[in-house]
Amino acid sequence: MLDVQFSPTLPRFAFGEYDKVMVDGISYRPLESNESGYTFLRTDGSSVAEAFTHAELSQRVASGEIEHRRDAFLPDHAKRRLRLPTQELSALSLKQQQKAKYHESLVRAFLEMEAEGKVKRTEDAVKVALPEIKFRAGKYLSVPSEGDPTPADGNTMIVPTKISASRLLKRVAAFRRDGMAALYGQGGQGRRSRRLGPDELALLARTVRNYLTMEQPSVAQVVEDVDHAFIAENLRREELRKREAAGEKLGESTRPLVTPSRETIRLAVRKLDPFELDIARFGLEEARKRNAPVGKGLELTRPFERVEMDEWKVDLMALLAESGIWSILTKEERASLGLEEGKKARWFLTAAMCCTTRCVVAMKLSRAPSKRSAMQTIDMIVRDKGVWADAVGAHTPWNMSGTPELIVTDCGSAFIDFDTRVGATDLGINIDAGPAGMPEFRARIERLFGTMANNFIGRFTGRTFSNTVVKGDYDAEARAALTAEDLSEALVRWVVDVYHRRPHAGLNGETPLNCWNRLVGRYGVAPMPALGLRRRALGTRLNRTVSKKGISVLGIRYHSEALARWFMHNTNKGVRTRWYSEDLGAIAVELDGEWIEVPSVFERFRGERAQTWMLAVRDIRASVAAQKKIDQEVIFRAMTRIREINADSLARQGLFVDDYSKERIEKLEDDFVAGLEVDETPNAVRMQPAADGLGIDLPTAPSFAQPRCPASDPDLEAPNHASEAARAPDPFTDPDADWTFGDK
Repeated sequence: MLDVQFSPTLPRFAFGEYDKVMVDGISYRPLESNESGYTFLRTDGSSVAEAFTHAELSQRVASGEIEHRRDAFLPDHAKRRLRLPTQELSALSLKQQQKAKYHESLVRAFLEMEAEGKVKRTEDAVKVALPEIKFRAGKYLSVPSEGDPTPADGNTMIVPTKISASRLLKRVAAFRRDGMAALYGQGGQGRRSRRLGPDELALLARTVRNYLTMEQPSVAQVVEDVDHAFIAENLRREELRKREAAGEKLGESTRPLVTPSRETIRLAVRKLDPFELDIARFGLEEARKRNAPVGKGLELTRPFERVEMDEWKVDLMALLAESGIWSILTKEERASLGLEEGKKARWFLTAAMCCTTRCVVAMKLSRAPSKRSAMQTIDMIVRDKGVWADAVGAHTPWNMSGTPELIVTDCGSAFIDFDTRVGATDLGINIDAGPAGMPEFRARIERLFGTMANNFIGRFTGRTFSNTVVKGDYDAEARAALTAEDLSEALVRWVVDVYHRRPHAGLNGETPLNCWNRLVGRYGVAPMPALGLRRRALGTRLNRTVSKKGISVLGIRYHSEALARWFMHNTNKGVRTRWYSEDLGAIAVELDGEWIEVPSVFERFRGERAQTWMLAVRDIRASVAAQKKIDQEVIFRAMTRIREINADSLARQGLFVDDYSKERIEKLEDDFVAGLEVDETPNAVRMQPAADGLGIDLPTAPSFAQPRCPASDPDLEAPNHASEAARAPDPFTDPDADWTFGDK
């Protein structure tokens, strides 16, 4: 089934007066709402009103039965629909994608220069600045996307050539009015290299926190505490070296520690969270006075009114050192995380924050930022995240989900990627990139990364790490290793149980969780997009050839009556598809310019994730390697066993970016799925033992006899062969039927 696990807190959705709400194919307008639910009025002129409770709406949104179109009945929006494409942008032809990307690159380059004051919206000014506009446009045009005729390599920049000043100004005006649809007709800089080793950083981080007490010690006192701590640790290590020289094996580092300088200690003190520091040293009331906001800034009132998304380069070695985990890892465990001596491992965290409530609404870990990490983060924003919180045993719900009104990013390649922007637009989300080199325009997400750098895991006492730390025996074989799942668990637990429940300076001392619940109760949030729309907007773009057996992706066949009829009447069998790793039950296929949903041949793939399927394939390959045809029951039993045994483990791994790009899918098909053929006989006849226990009963009429099946095993009931023989095969309902029509 789908990885949907609802949080205890029931969401309340926000529907505006001019919104269009589609329920079971019927168009409604919101009439009124109260604490119980909404009253909708049909738009067909019948004046029929229907009531839906918040619980019913939540269930229908989760199952994809509701489609929400914001401001669809506003006059301006109605006029806009007449002059813009009616399809989702990502579903338009490759030629249209190519042209739109070309024009968008020029428009964005112009707006960038306009913001810097280097060009004005006059033809004379544009003509003078046109060479630089074209050069800047090459930065956006050179990022590979689906519609590129010949993708550029890493050393080539594609610079647009054909454009006039008047046409550019018209497209700029259209873009500002209607967004990307009209074109169809660094944040964090990472941390510097550490001069101190991980052991020094770990001891420094522990001792510096002596500054956070009501006794209000000075920085000089903290410097003295740090010096004493390093002297004591070096004396202890000296004693260990003597024991090692005597032949004793200790299993821990005995290297002398380098005492940090006064400036390093002072900088470590300054990196402490200011609001937390004021609470610890002066109390909550004084901290509120000291940190009360001054000036207007962003005037935000509703949840998901503005979401900031950015990437953070994580120094895993320093992170583990500051958390205290580094000192208990063996060399083998460090090597498994890519932390060999002298090397540094980098992870990138792509995170999104609701600026109104300061809640973290999505996180994805990857070894390198890409459009996949950006698109999967957007997918996580709109989805309920209860499955992740429950998998790690969090005590607080992670129920922040819905469709944001605006996402603000930096100019990183993952965010300016054309496919990412088109996908967000199709979901009904406006996406905008702030000025390059000005992180203050995304101050909230930047502050979150700073808080993570200084507080993540340091005050976290999660289940996994406490089980490791409390080990009194330093035997390497007895200790638990820090795995990728542990890092994922730590992130979720810190965000959900620590950050969301801690007083926030930007909220005047209110916690992000309380702020979210209060504002959602007052304003509501827009529901998440339907599953089919997410598949088309965020799914992997693939080109497939249709055969009489349909379309195959990762060994799973997809077929439908519409696809069969199209196959019979078209000579060119190539089609564009969208494949969504979160649901293998269907794919989106473009047939003659129209996108349709094509289900999998086996309904039990509905709601299954690609990760579960690939684990099942590996498991089956290992157990029945010599067998070419695999019974479908064997496959589904393997998938069920994997879900039952590894449910929480798979959920924790869901925080990592899944690489299901076009290239990796092809490699997986070549390496694991090649030659795998599912025995698609739904209920194969199985020989049962004779009633007397001697041998088996053989049917005398194979076409009509039915084998005996135990009543306790309904899966073994034989089909009615007589009725099957009496009817001819239907190629539209039976994809395996013979499609030949007489002798040729």
